[in-house]
Amino acid sequence: MLYAIHCLDRENTLSIRLENYDAHRNYLNTTQTNIVLAGPVTAADQSTPIGSFMIICVDNQEEAERFNHGDPFYRLNVWDKASIRIQPFIKRRGWSEDT
Repeated sequence: MLYAIHCLDRENTLSIRLENYDAHRNYLNTTQTNIVLAGPVTAADQSTPIGSFMIICVDNQEEAERFNHGDPFYRLNVWDKASIRIQPFIKRRGWSEDT
């Protein structure tokens, strides 16, 4: 099942995000979780990262939460934990690759 994960950064955490970007990327690159797509949410300047958005394929909500909680950005409090939304997602259109 697909899950959308939307996380917004806490205020004034850009430096922490940038300092730990490699650890975040390593987590995404080495996880056993099927990541369908992932990328930063940006400010209006379309450049400054202010959060993260991912679509993952897992069996249930608990697996999606476990994946999210394992991310260095979660553990280092880059993301505002109250802002995190993890919800089932139904793909209706988009990339034709199998998910």
